Amino acid sequence: MAPSQLAYNVFDAFTASRFRGNPAAVILLQPDHGLSDALLQFIGREFNLSETAFLVPLEDHRDDAPHYSIRWFTPGVEAPLCGHATLAAACHLRLNHPELQPPYRFASRLAGELKVNYLAEQDLYELDFPADIPVALADADVPAGIEMAHTWFPKLARGDIKTVFKTSRDYLVEVAETVDVSAVVYDPVAIARTPNGQCTLTGPHTPTVEDPSQVHSRLFAPGSGIEEDPVTGSAHTRIVPYWLSKWGGNTLKCRQVSPRGGELDTVWLRDKGRVLLRGHGVRTAQGILFL
Repeated sequence: MAPSQLAYNVFDAFTASRFRGNPAAVILLQPDHGLSDALLQFIGREFNLSETAFLVPLEDHRDDAPHYSIRWFTPGVEAPLCGHATLAAACHLRLNHPELQPPYRFASRLAGELKVNYLAEQDLYELDFPADIPVALADADVPAGIEMAHTWFPKLARGDIKTVFKTSRDYLVEVAETVDVSAVVYDPVAIARTPNGQCTLTGPHTPTVEDPSQVHSRLFAPGSGIEEDPVTGSAHTRIVPYWLSKWGGNTLKCRQVSPRGGELDTVWLRDKGRVLLRGHGVRTAQGILFL
């Protein structure tokens, strides 16, 4: 029988400060929860956050080897992959189930097995995600791609958009170093018309004491009911290989410069095809949801 109420927690991910980063709701379900996909989607719409994560313990789950299925719902659709809500799920397990020993393993429907470790000395969560290597457009298609990007970001001047790459989830748009990524104006209607209804904007940043990041980014997903995502872990599975392919090395400090903002320390495991995303998380709310 389906439950009549559910406990939930909300965490701000990729930040150590409340009311920054990206908020996600987390709900732990029993294996026989009996909730339909339609109801899970209604719950995602009710929270109206970028994602709500649902966890279910799997048959081989043990305290010394925690293993859960994970699904993520935006207000409008089920997401194939979500970084910040996976970090939030690990926060939930560490705080509410201290008997569990990390790393936490999560089985997803489309992204395969995901893992989150907890680095106690730095109070950091480390997500182990598959890399999504951006692919360059054919030379003949680059001018059309740049023109298309100008419809998404109509106030950028000619020359501000350096190039456009294709990824498995969206288009990745690189802008010049002179562009303030945080101030770029976007057209959600135009972006919603893209095949997946989203795009990633990124540009280089000169590190400072106040902001040691090497790249800035933003992600827009109006096709999924999210005009701008505050901090997007999954986008950095594309952003990190993109920049490190240009610059070399295997580590990158990143900042998503949405109004809420958030930070990620990242590592590209080139030979393994994985990206490690490290960030903080903090609980902001908990309560009961009545069904």
